[in-house]
Amino acid sequence: MDLHLGSGASSPAIVIVGGLDPGSGAGVLRDLLTSAELAARATVVVTSLTEQDATSVGSVEPREPARVSRALAAALARMGAPSVKIGMIATAAIARGIASILSRFTGPVVYDPVLRASSGGSLYDGDREAILELAKCASLLTPNLSEAAWLLGRPVETLTDAKVAARDLLAFGTPAVLLKGGHLAGDATDLLARAGTLRAFTHPRVAGPSPRGTGCALATAIAVGLGRGQDLEAAVAEAKAWLTAKIASATQVGAELHL
Repeated sequence: MDLHLGSGASSPAIVIVGGLDPGSGAGVLRDLLTSAELAARATVVVTSLTEQDATSVGSVEPREPARVSRALAAALARMGAPSVKIGMIATAAIARGIASILSRFTGPVVYDPVLRASSGGSLYDGDREAILELAKCASLLTPNLSEAAWLLGRPVETLTDAKVAARDLLAFGTPAVLLKGGHLAGDATDLLARAGTLRAFTHPRVAGPSPRGTGCALATAIAVGLGRGQDLEAAVAEAKAWLTAKIASATQVGAELHL
């Protein structure tokens, strides 16, 4: 299932891979809205259909892994030399199929390893090794604290924990890790780790409840920046500033708060 949204041939191209959240608060619909706002041409490859809202996940229906892989290969061929953003991967077989396709791709890949919804409902049914195999194909891995804890097999709860975890995640073969600190106390601090370096990106926390889909939007915005040719630190800084402004202007959509 491929959808197109954008503002013209001069815009950067992005292939978005992830799950379909019917309310558009998160997932590939949120990513499409983000890419459109940032004037990128986007194609979507859906990995699964979900029934979910701000309070629960009703169901997850994965697509056949072979169909996902074929759709991704076709999207990459059609879009030329895009960046890629990966979000929710419902099963290990889908993860391994995507990794097989991306092993031959040389452009930037941002992988947001979504394991659970904001409500806490599970979105991934599979083993850790498949996620790590896919992470090796990424230029940048963007886990939150709970995702980092699952990948590392230990708690990640404080800023000190996060600094160590961001560096340790590099050992899995990803050249860069942005560990999102939205659930840390104090200011909103994300940590960008690369070989030998660790940089903090800090913005004052926006008061009030957090909208859904912030992680999806941040990873997509970074992928768009990389697709424009920005270096990684510039892409992260610009995306982080954009997201902070979007959180401050979030709107109520039914019972949910959306970017």
